Amino acid sequence: MTLGPFVVDKIQVFSILFSLFIFFFIFSLVKNKRIREEYSLLWFVLSLFLLYLSFDRYAIDRLGYFFGIAYPPSVLTLMTTGFTFLLLIHLTVVVTRLSEQNKEMMQEMGLRNCPPVEKRAEVLVIVPAFNEEQNIGQVIEDLNLIETDIDILVINDGSSDATSSLARTTGQAQVIDLPKNLGIGGAVQTGFKYAARNNYATAVQFDGDGQHLADEIPKLLRALCDQEANMVIGSRFLKAQSGYRSTFSRRIGIRLFQTINSLLIGQRVTDNTSGFRAYDLKAIGFLAHHYPLDYPEPEAVILLGRNGFRIVEVITVMRERQGGGSSIAGVTSVYYMIKVLLAILMTAIRKPVANHQKTL
Repeated sequence: MTLGPFVVDKIQVFSILFSLFIFFFIFSLVKNKRIREEYSLLWFVLSLFLLYLSFDRYAIDRLGYFFGIAYPPSVLTLMTTGFTFLLLIHLTVVVTRLSEQNKEMMQEMGLRNCPPVEKRAEVLVIVPAFNEEQNIGQVIEDLNLIETDIDILVINDGSSDATSSLARTTGQAQVIDLPKNLGIGGAVQTGFKYAARNNYATAVQFDGDGQHLADEIPKLLRALCDQEANMVIGSRFLKAQSGYRSTFSRRIGIRLFQTINSLLIGQRVTDNTSGFRAYDLKAIGFLAHHYPLDYPEPEAVILLGRNGFRIVEVITVMRERQGGGSSIAGVTSVYYMIKVLLAILMTAIRKPVANHQKTL
């Protein structure tokens, strides 16, 4: 029995020393700029809490009584779990911030490494392309055959194939090479930034997989002007039409997005996933600063609708992919649908971006 207090005191001394070590170790890391102050706060709180538990040997009993816990040592499990969750949430916030900063850095690197060329038209066609070597040449050729004066900008989204070199070989397109793959959202936003900095009056989003018809671009441009719209969507579903049909699972997702988006913005949009769109100057400036990162088309509808932009649709035809494969298939499609639905709901409940005219 006489050893009992001695054992307890020994543990208490060890606990105090350990708590002080943690505190001063974190302090040293912050002092030497190996951890930023904002990231050290949780660790300082933990070390001080451990120090309190070390000095007050009855702290666990008091905390157990306070929280109504029958077995007081469970308080440690509760506190450890709570700290772990807080730390993981904090790390998630940091990772999200770093991802956004990484996207901005990759975009700026691509834009700065893009050699200046003479602007020939007021319409910029933005072609995001990832591993589209089988299609990109034909896409550029088709775009150059239309009668409307356009400039073509291919955003090579970190492709591992010959997409970039084949696009340059045509001599008919400006090419921006992103150092790493950012996804369709990051690639298209790079195009918006290029359009805004070069004062294009209109931008057209046109997929690099060969599914869109270049000769339908004038249809979108006319609607943009005649209907005083900020964005025109080339829709496959305004009326029944023959030709290309997406898979059954995709049609379910498209219908789901159609219903939800229409309810959220009070306007019927039949083809929320269409990557064939035209934008006016106001929309270009806004989206250059505010644009979803992954699979952005459905979320962009909510974003623009919630911020007072006028959206219209025109009937367009879509053909089968000319080569390669889609990045959204199988289990990925289910993940995509869940993620986009969450993003849509979050965008809908956020406050509209204030004074978005200033972003032009």
